[in-house]
Formats: sequence, structure tokens, C-alpha cells
Amino acid sequence: MRFNNFTWELYSSSKRGVKTIKKFSRLTDKFIEPDLRVINWEFSDEYKKRYHVGEISINVRQLICDAVTKVKFKNSDDANRYFEKTLFRKGAPFKMADKKGRRSLIYTFGEEDSDWYDYVGALSLGLYLAHPDYFLPYNFRCKINQLEEIHTEFNIPMPPVPGKNKKDDRGLYYLSINRAWQEFRILHGLSPAEMCAFLYDFAPEFVTPMDSRDLPSPSKVWLATGGAWDFDFLEKSNKDSISRWGGNTGVRRGDIILMYVVSPHKCIHSIWRACSDGFIDPFFHYHGTIWICGRIKTVPVTFAELKKDPLLSQKTAVKASFFGSSGKASCTVEEYEAILKIMKNEGQDLSVLPRIPLRDELPQVKLQDERDVEIQLIEPFLERLGYKKSDWVRQMPIKMGRGERNYPDYAIGAKTKRGDESARMVLESKYQLSSQREFVEAFMQTKSYALRLQSRTMAMAAKEGVWVFPPKDEGFDIKRVIHKTWGELNHPDGLFELKKHIGRSEIFKRR
Repeated sequence: MRFNNFTWELYSSSKRGVKTIKKFSRLTDKFIEPDLRVINWEFSDEYKKRYHVGEISINVRQLICDAVTKVKFKNSDDANRYFEKTLFRKGAPFKMADKKGRRSLIYTFGEEDSDWYDYVGALSLGLYLAHPDYFLPYNFRCKINQLEEIHTEFNIPMPPVPGKNKKDDRGLYYLSINRAWQEFRILHGLSPAEMCAFLYDFAPEFVTPMDSRDLPSPSKVWLATGGAWDFDFLEKSNKDSISRWGGNTGVRRGDIILMYVVSPHKCIHSIWRACSDGFIDPFFHYHGTIWICGRIKTVPVTFAELKKDPLLSQKTAVKASFFGSSGKASCTVEEYEAILKIMKNEGQDLSVLPRIPLRDELPQVKLQDERDVEIQLIEPFLERLGYKKSDWVRQMPIKMGRGERNYPDYAIGAKTKRGDESARMVLESKYQLSSQREFVEAFMQTKSYALRLQSRTMAMAAKEGVWVFPPKDEGFDIKRVIHKTWGELNHPDGLFELKKHIGRSEIFKRR
């Protein structure tokens, strides 16, 4: 949807809206994560002797606010230049007096890369409190997946996320986001406080929640690791606990997460579920990010037991003693079952643990025609990919030429307004595609629908399986195809391979 003035007026004049807008007119440090409000700076022995202090805490929001309040900006370009050329390049100095009252520089915010990644909330809040007309507070650290959904929903341009090693670009990413927000705010005549209420209270109603509600069936098992600093949290957590973690962007909501602790005990400690897809966050040290929930404490599976198992001992993560494998390594169904077998031998009740649904090798269905393929194969397959029936339009009518009307079998994520039809994915069904001629004809037909509807992906399905054609710059290529038989799709690893390309969360991402 796009921004609707009528809906916004209803919200902003409601009791909740008025209260929220008022809150953002007088923000405090409570807006920021508690552990990222201050930098604790410990002095060297030389400074300890000279200043007679051991450690100080620097309030980042206050530091930035004090430094920027004195600066006058002519316009937004002037403010953006100051952020990049002065604040980002030179940092914000923090000074204190020695015992004789002399001023001496002891710290500059911005000297370390992590200052910009970890403290973006405090930094942006300081800028907002000093100059709300030019800067807005950013509180989506490790939640940029939700921000992307908001931008998609309300047609706000989303700057591309910089790569992990592009440290300057990561540090400046807040500026890119802020520009997009300010343009949207001015376009719709919102005050800074109203824009904050929109971002943090109104718009989040339209995003996928990151909790354990309505999790889809798992399609993959992933290994995550925790260090000594994580152990206390893991021990105290429960089924209602939710936390961010470093992880693979291939993780999908509902997937199973095996939590291995490297210290103080080398063992699989617990089993979690992914409550978000994996995503890249420029303000998180690990870059690749997932959110986990639904923790189940299990009997420990020690590293020695993993090394002893003939199947698990061959796993790369085990050979590397789990070094650097947090959230990156996956497990096959067979490996996961081997781990569960060890747990069962140690007394674990397997009925309380999540499992990946296993199906018969081949679908037990009788197919007489194309509609049977749709009802008995395609639609259950789409549901396994996370789709709801409301996500697709079957036999969607579109004009393809002078007076010519066509009907794509499945238009997924469709907009049906006459003259402005579109779909995120087109899937064409056939009874069978047993010859090359039939396959080429079906491809050309599906491609014509996909191009007409500006689809990002297209697929075909028949008795013989599913074909997915990822897009290329110049369109779709018949030779660039991923094919899975229905038997392969009944194995979780086969389903996961296609889920990466045409799963609901993938198709409904920002275009």
C-alpha cells in the first residue's frame, strides 16, 4: 500500500496517535538499547596517574547533541555535508580537565568502526534532539529486515545495504536512510515527531512479527554458536525468549537452530527456532543476522560425542571445532536425526523437539488432467513454501494485445487494477511436459505473462516437477533453470533449495 492521508489522519487524531506523537516530541535515552547508550572508556596507566581516574562513561547521545547544537544549517544538503565531512570524518571530541584545570583531549567518538555500527541509535538521537528538521532517530539496528518491509509497504526507496568490508559505507548508511525518510516526511507534510510516530508505531503494524507466533514448518537445520559471554543468557532464557544472533542469510523463518556453546562447555546446549529470515544489517558487527525464539533446553551433546559419530565427525564445522561457524553451517536431515539419536540415548524426550516433516518419496496421487496437478501438487507445494491462498490469484485475466485476453494460472502477489496489473511471480501449470517442444512452448507462454506483469520470478509445474527461472538483467533464460521433481521436493533439502528462490518471504521482499 502507499501512504493514505485518510488512514493517517484517523491514526494521528486517535488517543494512541496523539500520545505517541507527543512522546516523540520529547524523546529520552530510553529510546535507545540500554547497553548502547554509553561508551565506557578505561584509561591507560599514564592517564590514570595523570587524571586520577580509572574509568569514565561517555553518554553518546549527549556528546553528539552538545557538539551539533552549536552548528547552524542552511538546508538539508548543508546538514548532510556536516555529517559526512565533519562528524563522520573527524569524530566528536570528548574533553575533560586535569587536576590543574587544563583541557586535554582524551577520546574522539568515531575513531573506532564499532562506534558507528553499535551506537547508531544514540548518535542519531543526539542529532534529532539538536536538529529534528534535518535528522531523525534510527532505532532499527538489527531489525533492518522490518525496515525493508516498511519501505516496501509505503513505497519509500531503500538504499542498498553496503557489503561487510565497506566500513565507510556502513558508517554512512544512516545518512542514506535519513535522506529517504526526510524526503518522505516532506512529501506528505509530516512533522519530525509525526514521522517518528509513523516509523515506530503506525508502520510496524504492517510488518512480519519476530516472535514464535504462527511459525511455518521448518525447512532446514542450522548450527549457531555461543561464547562464554552468551552462556548466561542461554541458561536463563526460556520458550518466550527472543534474541538476535549472527547467522546465515539463507535462514528462513521457522527453521531449526542448534545452539552449540564453545565455552564453558563444548556442547549442543539447546534448540531454537528462527523467527525471522536471515538478513544483512550494516549496524551489526556480524553483518549476517537472524532472530531466534522458542528455546528448548536439551540434554547436552558434547563435542566428543559429535566427533565419535561416523556421520557427524565428517562435518566441516565439527572438524573445525565450530570455529567461525555461527549460523553459517547447515545440517542435513540425516545429520539432525543423528544428533537427535544421541540425545535420545541420553534420555531426551524427542516429542518436544521440532522436526522437519518427512514425506513419502513420491506423492501418492492420481492425476487425470491439469486441474488435478494444480489441486493435488501445486497448491500444497505453494503452502509448503509459506504461501496462503490469499497470496495468489488463479486464472487472472490480463490483456496481451488488441482485444486478446489471457489467463495466467497463478499470479502471486498480484495487483489486479485494470491497466496497472502486476504480479511478483507467475506460475504456469501443465498436465505434463514430456517433450522438448512442449517445454519450450510452455516457457514462452509463461515468459510472456511474466514480462507483461513485470514479475521478478517465473515458474512452471507439471507431473514431472517444478521449474524455476530466476531473472537476469535481460529477462528470463530457458537455459538458466532450477528443476526439482516432486520426489525431490518431498525431501526437506530439495524443498529448501527452491524455497531460497520462490519461498513467500523471498518473493514478497522489496522489489
